[in-house]
Order: sequence, then C-alpha cells, then structure tokens
Amino acid sequence: MEPIVPHKKLEPGVFQGRPDTPESEKVVPHSLIRTMKGDMADAVKTQNESVVSIAIAEEKKKASARARTSTTESEKPSARAPKPISRIAVLIIALLIISLLSFAYVFILPKIGGINPSSVSISSFTPISRQSSTSTTETTANVAPLAQSLIPAQYEKQFNITKQTKDQISDAIFSEMKMGLASGSIKNLYLTEGESAPVSISANRLFIFTEIALPEILFRSLEKEFMMGVFGEWNWGATPFLILKVSSYETGLAGMLEWESSLLLSYNTVFGINIANNATLNTKFSDIVVGGKDARLIEKPFGQTVAYSFAKPNTIVIAGSATALEAILPIASKN
Repeated sequence: MEPIVPHKKLEPGVFQGRPDTPESEKVVPHSLIRTMKGDMADAVKTQNESVVSIAIAEEKKKASARARTSTTESEKPSARAPKPISRIAVLIIALLIISLLSFAYVFILPKIGGINPSSVSISSFTPISRQSSTSTTETTANVAPLAQSLIPAQYEKQFNITKQTKDQISDAIFSEMKMGLASGSIKNLYLTEGESAPVSISANRLFIFTEIALPEILFRSLEKEFMMGVFGEWNWGATPFLILKVSSYETGLAGMLEWESSLLLSYNTVFGINIANNATLNTKFSDIVVGGKDARLIEKPFGQTVAYSFAKPNTIVIAGSATALEAILPIASKN
C-alpha cells in the first residue's frame, strides 16, 4: 500500500502551487536545435556509416567541383600563339636583302655619285703602252719600291754595279733613259752592290765608281742618301736628274759653285750622255729663278741644259732642263 501523504490545508485566496505530479509522469521534451555533432551522430545511427567514409565522400565532392571548374575554364576560347617563322623563310628574306644591297652598290650608287667602281685605281699615274714591259725590276707606285727614294717615284730600275765597269753601267742607264717616260712621271734609277744581298750604294761610292772628281768641300759634305732618276716630259721625253744631300747649305753652295766648271761633264758621265769633251769647256752658269727659288743654269748652243737649285738648305737638285727642275723642286722640298 502506498503511504498516505497528508495534504496541507488550503487557504482561500492564496496560490498554493500546482498539485504534485508523480516523477514517473514527468517527460523530458525533445530539443529543437540541430548541431553538426548531432547530425553526424544521426547519420552514423541511421545510415550505419563511419566517420572516415563521410570524410571520403566530402573529398570526392570537392574533387568533382574542381574538375567541373577546370573543364569550364578550358572551354573558354584562348588566343592562339603565333607560329614561329620557319628557318627557310628567314634565309630567303636575308638573301633578298643581300641581293638588293648588292644591286644598289653596283648599279645605283655609281649613277648617283658619278663613280665607276671598276675605273677606280690606286695609282695616280697611268703608264702608257710605250713603257717597256720587259723591265724586270720596274714597279708602279702602288707597289712597295725595292729601294727607298728621296721623292715618290712611279717606276724604278735597279742597276747592280758588282763586276761591272762604269761604262757598262752608264750605257745601261742611257738605254733606260732612251725608252722614254710618260709626261709627269718619275722613275727611280738606283745602284746596288753585292751578289747575294745587294744594298744601295752611297753618294760617295757613286762618284768613286764613276771616277768623278768632286771638289773636296762638296765630297766631304755629302750624306749617304742620294737619288738618280728620269722625269717624263712632253712627247715621251725623259730628262735625267740627280738629288744630293749635304750636311749644310754653306758647304753645299760653296762646293756646287766650285763644281760648275766640270758639272756638265760629270752629269753626262753619270747618265751616259756621250758628247765631245771640248763641248763642255768654257761653260758658264747664269742665275735664274725656277719655281720661286734661285737657281743656276747652263745652256750650250747644241741644246743641252743643266740647272741646279736647293730644294731645302741641305737638298740639291740637278736636272737636265729647267722644266724638270721646276717640277721636281716642290716635290723634293716636301720630302
């Protein structure tokens, strides 16, 4: 039997509370708030799935979403990269450019500038066909000469005096002179000595070899360098000339004035000019002006002329005509 619980007396007008309800009849109401924890627990209970399988499923969903995104981006139109130009095309273009430049150089530029490339030459002197082509030691101006000359020469001829007499050398020089020379041209006639390695002779050796007696003051004043040559004049003429270097103007002038009495004979001996010995007697030089410089000249009735002047204080030029002397003086003064 259940125990009888005495009830309190109710007082009228006063709230005495609700009647007591037995504990067995009390029911806890269900919660209406959902949480992730709750959902997961429900999924585990209802679908009998593990936490790992749920995580794998979520990753598959994410991967599928990424795949769809990449597919959408790849379907968008993109600008195609330009194809590289092939090597053959580049080679063809380069050949065309080179061909155009060559054509312009050969055909267009000469017409614009009035220049013919094939007619351009280094040498400023053009040898004429009369010039002997058999001279084995002749060279033109654009080729390095065999011997250094005191003035620029367009041609040159070597004479080796080894085992030769003065008459043989003089005759050879005279034969070379008779060949003639183009107007305005200069040919260097230089003497060498030695068989295996010939060298140019000195001015003193020249006068010793040709047996010319110079005044002592002039002979001692001579320097080693000298030049023999011929100058081309009108109508293929060739006038011999001689250039000497002296130590000073005073000794050079004194020696030349003393040498005047036999200068014509000495000149003819060096260049092989054969004239009667008495034709050189009683020679007398006179003062003239050649190319703005004081000069001394002798002119014989038979037409032979010899003139000399100082191109520089230590440089004497002796020539067979006033024309040749006038042409050579300014050249010798610059060298």
